[in-house]
Amino acid sequence: MIISFLENLLEESLREESDFEQQKSQMIIEKKKNRAMMELLRESEDPCFELFTPREIDSQNKRKIRQLEKEEKRLEERLEEVEASYLDRKRKNEELRQVLYVAKTSHLEKKSYGIELLEIQENERQRISRELHDSTVQNLTSMIHKAELCNKLVEMDPIRCKLELSMLSKTLRDIINDTRQMIYDLRPMSFDDIGLDVTIERSLEKLENSESKLIRFHVMGETFPMKPVIGITILRIIQEACSNAIRHANPETISVTLQYEDEKITLMIEDDGEGFEPEDLDKHLREDNSGFGLSMMKERVYLLSGEIHIVSKIHNGTQILVEVPIKKEETEWQSR
Repeated sequence: MIISFLENLLEESLREESDFEQQKSQMIIEKKKNRAMMELLRESEDPCFELFTPREIDSQNKRKIRQLEKEEKRLEERLEEVEASYLDRKRKNEELRQVLYVAKTSHLEKKSYGIELLEIQENERQRISRELHDSTVQNLTSMIHKAELCNKLVEMDPIRCKLELSMLSKTLRDIINDTRQMIYDLRPMSFDDIGLDVTIERSLEKLENSESKLIRFHVMGETFPMKPVIGITILRIIQEACSNAIRHANPETISVTLQYEDEKITLMIEDDGEGFEPEDLDKHLREDNSGFGLSMMKERVYLLSGEIHIVSKIHNGTQILVEVPIKKEETEWQSR
Protein backbone atom coordinates (compact mmCIF):
# COMPACT_ATOMS: atom_id res chain seq x y z
CA MET A 1 0.00 0.00 0.00
CA ILE A 2 2.83 2.42 0.88
CA ILE A 3 4.75 1.50 -2.25
CA SER A 4 1.64 2.06 -4.41
CA PHE A 5 1.06 5.47 -2.76
CA LEU A 6 4.69 6.49 -3.39
CA GLU A 7 4.51 5.35 -7.02
CA ASN A 8 1.35 7.41 -7.63
CA LEU A 9 2.89 10.41 -5.86
CA LEU A 10 6.04 10.15 -7.98
CA GLU A 11 4.01 9.80 -11.19
CA GLU A 12 2.01 12.94 -10.40
CA SER A 13 5.14 14.83 -9.42
CA LEU A 14 6.88 13.80 -12.64
CA ARG A 15 3.95 15.21 -14.62
CA GLU A 16 4.39 18.54 -12.80
CA GLU A 17 8.11 18.46 -13.60
CA SER A 18 7.27 17.88 -17.25
CA ASP A 19 4.77 20.80 -17.22
CA PHE A 20 7.39 23.14 -15.74
CA GLU A 21 9.91 22.00 -18.37
CA GLN A 22 7.42 22.71 -21.20
CA GLN A 23 6.64 26.17 -19.76
CA LYS A 24 10.34 26.85 -19.54
CA SER A 25 10.88 25.82 -23.18
CA GLN A 26 7.95 27.95 -24.42
CA MET A 27 9.20 31.03 -22.53
CA ILE A 28 12.70 30.61 -23.97
CA ILE A 29 11.18 30.44 -27.46
CA GLU A 30 9.04 33.55 -26.77
CA LYS A 31 12.09 35.37 -25.47
CA LYS A 32 14.06 34.52 -28.60
CA LYS A 33 11.16 35.69 -30.80
CA ASN A 34 10.96 38.94 -28.80
CA ARG A 35 14.69 39.57 -29.24
CA ALA A 36 14.49 38.86 -32.95
CA MET A 37 11.56 41.28 -33.33
CA MET A 38 13.39 44.05 -31.45
CA GLU A 39 16.49 43.62 -33.62
CA LEU A 40 14.34 43.75 -36.72
CA LEU A 41 12.58 46.96 -35.55
CA ARG A 42 15.89 48.62 -34.66
CA GLU A 43 17.32 47.83 -38.08
CA SER A 44 14.23 49.21 -39.90
CA GLU A 45 13.97 52.42 -37.82
CA ASP A 46 14.30 55.76 -39.88
CA PRO A 47 17.17 57.86 -38.35
CA CYS A 48 15.95 61.09 -40.07
CA PHE A 49 12.46 61.02 -38.57
CA GLU A 50 13.25 63.31 -35.61
CA LEU A 51 15.24 65.78 -37.75
CA PHE A 52 12.18 66.64 -39.84
CA THR A 53 9.67 66.55 -36.95
CA PRO A 54 9.28 69.73 -34.82
CA ARG A 55 7.62 67.83 -31.99
CA GLU A 56 8.94 65.17 -29.71
CA ILE A 57 7.08 62.32 -31.24
CA ASP A 58 8.32 58.77 -30.89
CA SER A 59 8.21 56.67 -33.94
CA GLN A 60 5.88 53.69 -34.02
CA ASN A 61 8.87 51.37 -34.03
CA LYS A 62 10.28 52.86 -30.85
CA ARG A 63 6.97 52.38 -29.04
CA LYS A 64 6.90 48.74 -30.13
CA ILE A 65 10.53 48.28 -29.01
CA ARG A 66 9.71 49.64 -25.53
CA GLN A 67 6.72 47.33 -25.29
CA LEU A 68 8.88 44.39 -26.34
CA GLU A 69 11.54 45.35 -23.77
CA LYS A 70 8.89 45.37 -21.03
CA GLU A 71 7.59 42.03 -22.25
CA GLU A 72 11.14 40.65 -22.25
CA LYS A 73 11.66 41.77 -18.64
CA ARG A 74 8.38 40.14 -17.63
CA LEU A 75 9.36 36.95 -19.45
CA GLU A 76 12.76 36.88 -17.70
CA GLU A 77 11.13 37.25 -14.26
CA ARG A 78 8.60 34.55 -15.05
CA LEU A 79 11.33 32.33 -16.52
CA GLU A 80 13.34 32.59 -13.30
CA GLU A 81 10.28 31.53 -11.29
CA VAL A 82 9.55 28.58 -13.59
CA GLU A 83 13.24 27.58 -13.60
CA ALA A 84 13.29 27.59 -9.77
CA SER A 85 10.05 25.58 -9.60
CA TYR A 86 11.39 23.11 -12.18
CA LEU A 87 14.67 22.54 -10.29
CA ASP A 88 12.82 22.21 -6.97
CA ARG A 89 10.38 19.68 -8.43
CA LYS A 90 13.26 17.78 -10.03
CA ARG A 91 15.09 17.61 -6.68
CA LYS A 92 11.95 16.41 -4.89
CA ASN A 93 11.38 13.75 -7.55
CA GLU A 94 14.89 12.45 -7.02
CA GLU A 95 14.20 12.24 -3.27
CA LEU A 96 10.93 10.43 -4.01
CA ARG A 97 12.78 7.95 -6.23
CA GLN A 98 15.23 7.24 -3.40
CA VAL A 99 12.43 6.78 -0.87
CA LEU A 100 10.57 4.49 -3.27
CA TYR A 101 13.74 2.47 -3.86
CA VAL A 102 14.31 2.06 -0.11
CA ALA A 103 10.66 1.09 0.39
CA LYS A 104 10.80 -1.52 -2.37
CA THR A 105 14.14 -2.86 -1.11
CA SER A 106 12.84 -3.04 2.45
CA HIS A 107 9.72 -4.81 1.19
CA LEU A 108 11.81 -7.42 -0.62
CA GLU A 109 14.08 -7.83 2.41
CA LYS A 110 11.03 -8.22 4.61
CA LYS A 111 9.66 -10.95 2.33
CA SER A 112 13.06 -12.67 2.28
CA TYR A 113 13.32 -12.19 6.02
CA GLY A 114 9.96 -13.91 6.52
CA ILE A 115 11.08 -16.84 4.38
CA GLU A 116 14.29 -17.15 6.39
CA LEU A 117 12.27 -17.13 9.60
CA LEU A 118 10.08 -19.92 8.25
CA GLU A 119 13.21 -21.85 7.28
CA ILE A 120 14.55 -21.57 10.83
CA GLN A 121 11.27 -22.84 12.26
CA GLU A 122 11.15 -25.68 9.72
CA ASN A 123 14.73 -26.68 10.49
CA GLU A 124 13.91 -26.77 14.20
CA ARG A 125 10.90 -29.00 13.48
CA GLN A 126 13.06 -31.30 11.38
CA ARG A 127 15.64 -31.54 14.15
CA ILE A 128 13.00 -32.42 16.74
CA SER A 129 11.38 -34.90 14.33
CA ARG A 130 14.72 -36.55 13.67
CA GLU A 131 15.54 -36.83 17.38
CA LEU A 132 12.11 -38.30 18.15
CA HIS A 133 12.47 -40.84 15.34
CA ASP A 134 16.05 -41.84 16.11
CA SER A 135 15.68 -42.14 19.87
CA THR A 136 12.18 -42.15 21.32
CA VAL A 137 10.36 -44.01 18.52
CA GLN A 138 13.13 -46.59 18.14
CA ASN A 139 13.19 -47.27 21.87
CA LEU A 140 9.40 -47.56 22.06
CA THR A 141 9.43 -50.02 19.15
CA SER A 142 12.05 -52.06 20.98
CA MET A 143 9.87 -52.05 24.10
CA ILE A 144 6.91 -53.44 22.15
CA HIS A 145 9.04 -56.33 20.89
CA LYS A 146 10.33 -57.04 24.41
CA ALA A 147 6.81 -56.91 25.87
CA GLU A 148 5.62 -59.43 23.25
CA LEU A 149 8.61 -61.65 24.02
CA CYS A 150 7.92 -61.49 27.77
CA ASN A 151 4.31 -62.45 27.14
CA LYS A 152 5.58 -65.65 25.50
CA LEU A 153 8.29 -66.35 28.07
CA VAL A 154 6.26 -65.75 31.23
CA GLU A 155 5.29 -69.42 31.48
CA MET A 156 8.01 -71.07 29.36
CA ASP A 157 11.10 -69.37 30.88
CA PRO A 158 10.30 -67.18 33.93
CA ILE A 159 13.98 -66.36 34.61
CA ARG A 160 14.61 -65.02 31.11
CA CYS A 161 11.29 -63.21 31.32
CA LYS A 162 12.52 -61.39 34.44
CA LEU A 163 15.76 -60.41 32.65
CA GLU A 164 13.83 -59.07 29.67
CA LEU A 165 11.53 -57.09 32.01
CA SER A 166 14.59 -55.64 33.72
CA MET A 167 15.96 -54.51 30.33
CA LEU A 168 12.51 -53.17 29.47
CA SER A 169 12.53 -51.08 32.64
CA LYS A 170 15.98 -49.67 31.76
CA THR A 171 14.85 -48.78 28.24
CA LEU A 172 11.82 -46.99 29.66
CA ARG A 173 14.08 -44.91 31.94
CA ASP A 174 16.25 -44.01 28.93
CA ILE A 175 13.18 -42.84 27.04
CA ILE A 176 12.12 -40.66 29.97
CA ASN A 177 15.63 -39.15 30.23
CA ASP A 178 15.80 -38.49 26.47
CA THR A 179 12.35 -36.88 26.50
CA ARG A 180 13.30 -34.68 29.44
CA GLN A 181 16.47 -33.61 27.63
CA MET A 182 14.44 -32.77 24.54
CA ILE A 183 12.01 -30.70 26.62
CA TYR A 184 14.97 -28.92 28.25
CA ASP A 185 16.47 -28.16 24.86
CA LEU A 186 13.18 -26.67 23.70
CA ARG A 187 12.79 -24.57 26.82
CA PRO A 188 15.38 -24.74 29.63
CA MET A 189 13.40 -24.80 32.87
CA SER A 190 16.34 -23.30 34.76
CA PHE A 191 16.07 -20.10 32.74
CA ASP A 192 12.91 -19.08 34.59
CA ASP A 193 14.36 -19.98 38.00
CA ILE A 194 18.05 -19.05 37.95
CA GLY A 195 18.39 -16.65 35.04
CA LEU A 196 20.39 -16.46 31.85
CA ASP A 197 23.95 -16.52 33.23
CA VAL A 198 23.63 -19.72 35.24
CA THR A 199 21.64 -21.42 32.46
CA ILE A 200 24.41 -20.67 29.96
CA GLU A 201 27.05 -21.84 32.44
CA ARG A 202 25.30 -25.16 33.03
CA SER A 203 24.69 -25.70 29.35
CA LEU A 204 28.39 -25.12 28.59
CA GLU A 205 29.44 -27.43 31.45
CA LYS A 206 27.29 -30.19 29.98
CA LEU A 207 28.81 -29.60 26.54
CA GLU A 208 32.31 -29.55 28.02
CA ASN A 209 31.79 -32.89 29.81
CA SER A 210 30.25 -34.62 26.79
CA GLU A 211 32.81 -33.37 24.24
CA SER A 212 35.94 -33.33 26.47
CA LYS A 213 36.75 -29.73 25.50
CA LEU A 214 37.81 -26.86 27.76
CA ILE A 215 35.09 -24.18 27.65
CA ARG A 216 35.60 -20.99 29.67
CA PHE A 217 32.66 -18.73 30.47
CA HIS A 218 32.92 -15.13 31.74
CA VAL A 219 30.24 -12.60 32.64
CA MET A 220 31.01 -8.88 32.64
CA GLY A 221 28.91 -5.91 33.71
CA GLU A 222 25.81 -5.68 35.82
CA THR A 223 23.06 -8.09 34.82
CA PHE A 224 19.57 -6.85 34.02
CA PRO A 225 16.27 -8.62 33.24
CA MET A 226 15.08 -9.15 29.67
CA LYS A 227 12.28 -10.83 27.77
CA PRO A 228 12.55 -14.63 27.97
CA VAL A 229 12.58 -14.98 24.17
CA ILE A 230 15.72 -12.80 23.99
CA GLY A 231 17.50 -14.82 26.66
CA ILE A 232 16.58 -18.13 25.03
CA THR A 233 17.79 -16.90 21.63
CA ILE A 234 21.11 -15.73 23.13
CA LEU A 235 21.51 -19.19 24.68
CA ARG A 236 20.80 -20.80 21.30
CA ILE A 237 23.40 -18.58 19.60
CA ILE A 238 26.07 -19.60 22.14
CA GLN A 239 25.16 -23.30 21.83
CA GLU A 240 25.24 -23.10 18.04
CA ALA A 241 28.61 -21.31 18.00
CA CYS A 242 30.23 -23.76 20.43
CA SER A 243 28.77 -26.81 18.68
CA ASN A 244 30.01 -25.55 15.30
CA ALA A 245 33.51 -25.01 16.71
CA ILE A 246 33.65 -28.50 18.25
CA ARG A 247 32.15 -30.19 15.19
CA HIS A 248 34.24 -28.51 12.50
CA ALA A 249 37.25 -26.68 13.99
CA ASN A 250 38.51 -29.25 16.55
CA PRO A 251 39.63 -26.64 19.13
CA GLU A 252 41.32 -27.30 22.44
CA THR A 253 39.77 -24.30 24.16
CA ILE A 254 36.61 -22.24 23.65
CA SER A 255 36.07 -18.93 25.44
CA VAL A 256 32.61 -17.39 25.85
CA THR A 257 32.22 -13.86 27.24
CA LEU A 258 28.81 -12.36 28.00
CA GLN A 259 28.95 -8.61 28.63
CA TYR A 260 26.05 -6.49 29.87
CA GLU A 261 26.25 -2.90 28.61
CA ASP A 262 23.86 0.06 28.49
CA GLU A 263 20.83 -1.18 26.54
CA LYS A 264 22.98 -3.82 24.85
CA ILE A 265 24.36 -7.32 25.37
CA THR A 266 27.65 -8.27 23.74
CA LEU A 267 28.81 -11.85 23.14
CA MET A 268 32.37 -12.84 22.28
CA ILE A 269 32.93 -16.48 21.36
CA GLU A 270 36.53 -17.45 20.55
CA ASP A 271 38.21 -20.75 19.78
CA ASP A 272 41.75 -21.88 18.92
CA GLY A 273 40.62 -24.35 16.27
CA GLU A 274 41.41 -24.79 12.61
CA GLY A 275 39.53 -21.69 11.45
CA PHE A 276 38.13 -21.01 7.98
CA GLU A 277 37.68 -18.30 5.36
CA PRO A 278 34.35 -16.50 6.02
CA GLU A 279 34.18 -15.38 2.37
CA ASP A 280 34.04 -18.98 1.22
CA LEU A 281 31.03 -19.72 3.45
CA ASP A 282 29.20 -16.65 2.17
CA LYS A 283 29.45 -18.01 -1.39
CA HIS A 284 28.40 -21.58 -0.73
CA LEU A 285 27.90 -24.13 1.99
CA ARG A 286 30.59 -26.71 2.52
CA GLU A 287 29.89 -30.27 1.52
CA ASP A 288 29.71 -31.23 5.20
CA ASN A 289 27.15 -28.43 5.80
CA SER A 290 29.60 -26.64 8.11
CA GLY A 291 28.30 -23.30 6.88
CA PHE A 292 24.71 -24.14 7.75
CA GLY A 293 25.21 -23.71 11.51
CA LEU A 294 26.70 -20.25 11.01
CA SER A 295 23.80 -19.34 8.75
CA MET A 296 21.31 -20.39 11.42
CA MET A 297 23.23 -18.41 14.01
CA LYS A 298 23.23 -15.29 11.83
CA GLU A 299 19.47 -15.57 11.35
CA ARG A 300 18.93 -15.79 15.12
CA VAL A 301 21.02 -12.63 15.59
CA TYR A 302 19.09 -10.75 12.89
CA LEU A 303 15.79 -11.81 14.47
CA LEU A 304 16.94 -9.90 17.57
CA SER A 305 17.83 -6.87 15.39
CA GLY A 306 21.43 -7.49 16.37
CA GLU A 307 24.75 -7.52 14.56
CA ILE A 308 27.26 -10.32 14.09
CA HIS A 309 30.90 -10.11 13.02
CA ILE A 310 32.98 -13.20 12.26
CA VAL A 311 36.77 -13.06 12.07
CA SER A 312 38.57 -16.25 11.15
CA LYS A 313 41.68 -17.47 9.36
CA ILE A 314 42.70 -21.01 8.52
CA HIS A 315 44.85 -22.45 11.38
CA ASN A 316 44.30 -19.25 13.43
CA GLY A 317 40.98 -19.93 15.15
CA THR A 318 37.72 -17.99 15.02
CA GLN A 319 36.23 -14.96 16.78
CA ILE A 320 32.49 -14.33 16.74
CA LEU A 321 31.23 -10.99 18.05
CA VAL A 322 27.49 -10.56 18.57
CA GLU A 323 25.74 -7.37 19.72
CA VAL A 324 22.08 -7.51 20.73
CA PRO A 325 20.19 -4.29 21.56
CA ILE A 326 18.00 -4.40 24.68
CA LYS A 327 15.42 -1.63 24.99
CA LYS A 328 14.68 -0.13 28.38
CA GLU A 329 10.96 -0.81 28.10
CA GLU A 330 11.79 -4.50 27.65
CA THR A 331 13.75 -4.65 30.88
CA GLU A 332 11.05 -2.66 32.68
CA TRP A 333 8.39 -5.05 31.33
CA GLN A 334 10.30 -8.04 32.62
CA SER A 335 10.86 -6.54 36.11
CA ARG A 336 7.16 -5.90 36.73
